[in-house]
Amino acid sequence: MEADRFLARVAEALRTARLPEAPDAGGDLPAPEAADLLALFRTRAQQAGAVVHGPVGRHGVEKAVAGIAAGHDARTFTAWDDLPVPGVVDTLEEAGLSRIPGEGLGRFRHVDLGITGAAAALAESGSVALVHGPGRPRLASLLPEVHVALVEARSVHAGLAHWAAADPEAVAVSANLVVVTGPSRSADIELRLNLGAVSYTLPRPPETVQDPDCLFLLKKKKHKLI
Repeated sequence: MEADRFLARVAEALRTARLPEAPDAGGDLPAPEAADLLALFRTRAQQAGAVVHGPVGRHGVEKAVAGIAAGHDARTFTAWDDLPVPGVVDTLEEAGLSRIPGEGLGRFRHVDLGITGAAAALAESGSVALVHGPGRPRLASLLPEVHVALVEARSVHAGLAHWAAADPEAVAVSANLVVVTGPSRSADIELRLNLGAVSYTLPRPPETVQDPDCLFLLKKKKHKLI
């Protein structure tokens, strides 16, 4: 039959075909306009529905995350294994929160707080990029009511293409890369748009920073649909 012959040709092509080399488009990437990327990120994140906090230096991150947890009356949390500020986990446990291991998240229907790192922040859209893998479960940002992402200030780029050009390995290492822009949103019920809430905590302005590794905090609260 014609369908069988067609499928056979496709199968043969899959065994022998070679993809062409990707063109080098780096030289065609326009340089970002001169701008304060931190300020642009703040503006675009707010336009996307985020609430932006800051500045917060590296040594203030633990207290800031603990404040977010207390503000949402969190009792449970989960966290990536390789957070840029490892002391966050100890601080939350000392505050009485129970940590749920990442490998066991699928068994839970509810977690109050999820803490992740982030590979980059994209100023043009107010987004953060999350690269998932071993020790970095995707459920840590999807399942909890509140998601806090820690982003190093030096990881802020103008846009996705500029980040990919500056750090191509970061983009290539995982097939599970997610770009998060603004709060969760849904219009499935009665065609009414329901928004969650997102907030960022910004580091001190670059010209006053003594600690070059100060961080953003992204806070994302899911909207409960009733």
